[in-house]
Amino acid sequence: MDNVDFDDAVEMEITPTTSAADVLKETMTFHHITQVEFAEHIGISQKQLSFILNRHAYMSIQVARQIEQATGLSAKWLLQLDFNYRFANHKLDQHDGVKRFDWAMA
Repeated sequence: MDNVDFDDAVEMEITPTTSAADVLKETMTFHHITQVEFAEHIGISQKQLSFILNRHAYMSIQVARQIEQATGLSAKWLLQLDFNYRFANHKLDQHDGVKRFDWAMA
């Protein structure tokens, strides 16, 4: 068996590609649940659910907790998935007026 020195490993930047929308779609597909059924179970409109599933909107804490109640999926986990996805895919506007402090690290 080869010995591997993990201190010499090359670090890779990992960009989150999964959002809560992906998890919800997979859950709905696995359990053969329609958007209408899912929306009814979690207490939101089908239109609001559609916006979440298509990433036109992200779920609120309240909606995440309602999903947790209906499915057992952790609200905290769903919100973290969305946060990681949004953060990784957010582009900083270079003309936003931010000026770096001299002491700030690049």
